[in-house]
Amino acid sequence: MHRFDVLRRRGDLTLRILAALPLGYAVATLWAMALSRILPMPRVEATTTGMLVAFAICAVAAMWSFAAKSGWRACWVLAVAGGIAAAITWLSMAGRAA
Repeated sequence: MHRFDVLRRRGDLTLRILAALPLGYAVATLWAMALSRILPMPRVEATTTGMLVAFAICAVAAMWSFAAKSGWRACWVLAVAGGIAAAITWLSMAGRAA
């Protein structure tokens, strides 16, 4: 193997690890926040449900980061998923403030 190939593989693995750990945790947290705001049930139950679902989301995000075609794709998909959850949370907060 050429040195460039080794560096590229290490970089891809590093991106996947970064996508799996901190980005997966952030996505799970954002979805827990979004679900606790939009689920049609009492606040305590919605928060508990959102946090329980977040455990599954965190595991799926970690698995997805190593199943994706590349590390960049894993990062982008998780970033979009987190952005959607952040938008849902923000819109629900803005809607209740009005």
